[in-house]
Amino acid sequence: MFDEKLQSTLDYKKIKRNVSYKTLIRLELYKLEKHFMGEDIYRPFVAEW
Repeated sequence: MFDEKLQSTLDYKKIKRNVSYKTLIRLELYKLEKHFMGEDIYRPFVAEW
């Protein structure tokens, strides 16, 4: 069930396309990395219901 959830998709408005939850986690990690290196302020993904 967990793998099925990771493969399901949602609309990621920042890049204007559907991404899987697995990809979403990776994108959030990239944003955190930039934040820790002082390149950008981290703004978390907020799901719109």
